[in-house]
Amino acid sequence: MILGSFASEKNLMRAVDALRNEGLGPVETHTPAPPEDQRSGLKLVMLIAGLLGAAGGFGIQAWATGLAYPVDIGGRPNVFWPAYIPFTLECGLLAAMLAGFFGFLIVNRMPTLYEPIDESDDFRRASLDTWFLALRTDDPDRAHRAMEILRRLEPVRIEELAS
Repeated sequence: MILGSFASEKNLMRAVDALRNEGLGPVETHTPAPPEDQRSGLKLVMLIAGLLGAAGGFGIQAWATGLAYPVDIGGRPNVFWPAYIPFTLECGLLAAMLAGFFGFLIVNRMPTLYEPIDESDDFRRASLDTWFLALRTDDPDRAHRAMEILRRLEPVRIEELAS
């Protein structure tokens, strides 16, 4: 694994683009703030899960009171939707929250108890003010080409870690 640290997001993104254009392998970024050009699809997943959960909550109530066990109470219709609103809202919120929680874990490959990148002393700065990129490769030729590319882009530091 090759770990390069950069002083700014602009330099990091130049290095990421250069490494991706060479096709050297998957490039990971570790930054103190999300890069501006990367957006997560997790919000959309949570929205869809919330809508499906709300529809499921409403549907199960409508089925139970309207079709499976109809009861005439004071001349109300069997499917009296205003009574379903609280449970429908709760089902939608629960589904969105569960999708967000498990989606976060999946997107971030958690829980991971050990990563080779944790061996770097400089990596602690990733959450403060340093922008890192990591390239995982077992091929020595690719690693050598990646090191050459990174040296040309003048990073703050380049480190080679055992993976």
